[in-house]
Amino acid sequence: MPALHLSKHPEAKRLAALLALLVMISACSFGSSRDSSSGSILPFSSDGDEGPRKRIGVAPFELRTQHTDAYSRELMQLYLLQAIRNECPGIEFIKPVDENYPPVLRGLPRLESGDLDNLQAAIAGRQLGLNAVMVGTLTSVGTEEKERGFWITRRNRYYVQVQVLVEIYDTETAAKLLDETASREVEIDPADAEMIRQRNRIDSGFVEEVLEFIAEKLDEELCEALIDQQWKSFVLTNESEELWIAAGSRSGLEVGLILEVFDSNTIMEGYGGHRYFKPGPKIAEVKLVAVEPERSKAMLLTGADIPPLSVVKIK
Repeated sequence: MPALHLSKHPEAKRLAALLALLVMISACSFGSSRDSSSGSILPFSSDGDEGPRKRIGVAPFELRTQHTDAYSRELMQLYLLQAIRNECPGIEFIKPVDENYPPVLRGLPRLESGDLDNLQAAIAGRQLGLNAVMVGTLTSVGTEEKERGFWITRRNRYYVQVQVLVEIYDTETAAKLLDETASREVEIDPADAEMIRQRNRIDSGFVEEVLEFIAEKLDEELCEALIDQQWKSFVLTNESEELWIAAGSRSGLEVGLILEVFDSNTIMEGYGGHRYFKPGPKIAEVKLVAVEPERSKAMLLTGADIPPLSVVKIK
């Protein structure tokens, strides 16, 4: 693999590339779900069948290494989202670059162990009507020197290594749907290796190719985890004889749709301080009587006393 050079990645080119990726992702967000004649969002699921559209919240990717810049983290997030969208275009992603990005996703709490608080992530996702919450971390960026070749041609070569962790949490149970780590290395010139050593920092120009490769490597596993999920949303409020669901026309819901309601608010203690929602029984059926872009109003058909954040699914 050819070496990457810092001079090929000036700041202006980086900003231009980032803007181009942002425009591309925004343009693709609803491209596969719009009626070209009317511009309205059509209801469909990620596997091609008609039905509500799944929504996935993407928390801002984290950087757990001090050996690269924040731009590397932004590139990883953009490359990964684009790769997933190409693999499974029927899913809507709520992204940090979106204009009305929910603040609750920007500061998801952590446990004392440093792990994400999965229960609080699930609660935040329920409030937003999300199927799942995705969290990515650029866990390691470093250099390594290795001997390569045979006999008299044997010499030291230098590499930049990158490792990425992606986790997906189900909002119904707070359990992990996916915990996937991917890594890759790229060879660099000895002069570049020496510059990195002196600065104790790896510029994003050295890892951009690696990040794009990792994103394409992860896309299939991530897409399968999301497609395998059944669509769901959650009850926002049930007061004064008004019941609101955290999904609307943007997700493909229509007036007259009947949903089943399940009590899934019992919390179970797990290992390492993690907590989970226990799947509960069906407690009601509701019918949508008004649909707004982000929420829907429903009337009760059967059952009573529906707790907020209860799970709703298509009957």
